[in-house]
Amino acid sequence: MSRRERLRNNTREEIKALAHTQMATSGTAALSLGAIARAMEMVPSALYRYYASRDDLITALIVDAFDALGQAAADADAQAAASDYGTRMLATTLAYRAWALANPTDFLLIFGTPIPGYDAPPEPTNAAVHRAFSVFLRILQAAYAAGALRPPPEHERQAIRQSLERHTVDADTEIPIAPVVNYTGMACWARMHGLVILEVTQHLQPGIADTAAFYHAEMIATLKSIGLDPHDTS
Repeated sequence: MSRRERLRNNTREEIKALAHTQMATSGTAALSLGAIARAMEMVPSALYRYYASRDDLITALIVDAFDALGQAAADADAQAAASDYGTRMLATTLAYRAWALANPTDFLLIFGTPIPGYDAPPEPTNAAVHRAFSVFLRILQAAYAAGALRPPPEHERQAIRQSLERHTVDADTEIPIAPVVNYTGMACWARMHGLVILEVTQHLQPGIADTAAFYHAEMIATLKSIGLDPHDTS
C-alpha cells in the first residue's frame, strides 16, 4: 500500500471514528458531515473525497458493524469442538450479547430506529448481514445434518407456511441450508435478539437483577428446546 493510500485510509477511519462519537452523543439521526468536517478542521466539501454523501458514510458504518458482529460470532464458535453443536451455539449467542453491550452505538445503528432519509443499498449491506448471521446458520445446519438438531414439529409446518420450502445456499461455503433450519435459526435469533435489545436499551431492569444470568439461562433453555444441550450450564 502506498503512502497516499495509507493516508487516505487513515482519514476515512478518522471520519468514521468521529461519526461514532457523534452518534453516541446525539443519536444516529444526528450524524452530520458538516460537524465532522468542523471537528477535523476541514471544509465540508473535502469530506466528499472520502465519502460521496452522508448515506455513503452510514453504509460504511453499517457494513463495519455487521462485519464486526459476524467476526465476534466466528471467533466464539472457533473455541468449541466442531461436533459440540450446543456449546458452539451457546458460545455464539453469548458473543452476540457481549458484542452488543461493548458496542451499543453500532448495535443500535444496525438494529435501532431507522435513520430518517436513509435507505440502505442492497449491496454491500445484504452481504454484510449475511456474513454476520451465516455462522449461526452453519452451526444449525451441521447439527441438523448430524441428527443433533431436533426442531419442534411446528417449525416444520411454519417453514412451509412462511414460504421457506426451498433450500437456500450459504454464499461463503455453498452449503445448502434446509428450510426448517432457516426457520429454526430465525426463531432462535428472535429470542436472542429480543433479550439483547431489551438489555441494550435498559428495559430489563429493575425487573431482572442479573441480566447476564438471565440471558445465559434463556439461551440454554432455547437451545435445549431444539435438541442442542450445551455442556456449559453454569
